[in-house]
Amino acid sequence: MFKRLDPRDINITPFKAYKEFTVTNTDSGSGVYGFRAISSSAYNFDPDTATKTTFDSASFYHIPTWFTIRQLYYRDTENNFNNFGYNSNNQYRLLQPSASIISVSKDLFGERIKPKSIALSDDSGASTLTIKDDGKGNLYDNTYSSSFAEFAAGGFANSDIIKSTGSFVGNIFYEQGLLVFTNTGSNYVDIGTGTGTDGYSLEYKSQMTIREHSYTCIIGENEYNSTMNISSTYQRSGSVTVSGSESWKLFPPGHAAAKSGSYKHYYGSATEYEGFVTHSKFEPYITKVGLYNDFNQLIAIGQLSHPIKNDRELALGINVRFDA
Repeated sequence: MFKRLDPRDINITPFKAYKEFTVTNTDSGSGVYGFRAISSSAYNFDPDTATKTTFDSASFYHIPTWFTIRQLYYRDTENNFNNFGYNSNNQYRLLQPSASIISVSKDLFGERIKPKSIALSDDSGASTLTIKDDGKGNLYDNTYSSSFAEFAAGGFANSDIIKSTGSFVGNIFYEQGLLVFTNTGSNYVDIGTGTGTDGYSLEYKSQMTIREHSYTCIIGENEYNSTMNISSTYQRSGSVTVSGSESWKLFPPGHAAAKSGSYKHYYGSATEYEGFVTHSKFEPYITKVGLYNDFNQLIAIGQLSHPIKNDRELALGINVRFDA
């Protein structure tokens, strides 16, 4: 017994879900990598002798990395659309001859890192630093947050550049999970590259879009008041009897793993109900609702908390919801 749903009874609503993560430098090699990027001549580049940072699962060459991030994000800061990462007027970008990078695997941040969720504690310098993001792609030293706020409020003007030297630390590219520390001051030059007691701890929230599917299944008056349960047929007519030790061979492959049972060579559909089905008070109870696609494939089952009587004189609406 199938019924096609009215498109007006189908509603799919997307919403954002966030999950908080904490990773450290000891997680390097399992989706989190901290390494250097250095500007130098790439002429006659030799991978055997070039400086690199190596983990169990990957190696990062310092010189190619610098050119890569420059081409992707810093090559032309005047033209908003001339880089891979769009240049927002609210993001200050200035790449020095060297930088430090923390790269987070997409498996650990989903669609993107949630803006304004970064909290990095780093011990690579003389004192512990707390680095945060402003939600617009800038990283700043939380100790000098007021100086950074003045620098940002002024539109990152060159006349305010002095306010950035002790507050602006670098950039975060949320969709790529990439933290780039461009400030080369002594407090910031080695952020994300230390190990042991000089390591770091990074907190952030990942973002995923989850869609809530809602299907309202309408059972009209005097609909679905019969049953396909074999227990209602006369002497269980139309049933399949399983017995015997060799009859499992008659089943289609994979349908009789126990290798026992029997299979009738024909199937006779039920033609008669038991007497109680024809009683005026007989009304089925609904316990589950199945949702099928256009190919009659079952894709979801809605389990009711308790059986509901299907009254012949009342329309019934059952809402099936699930997230995907």
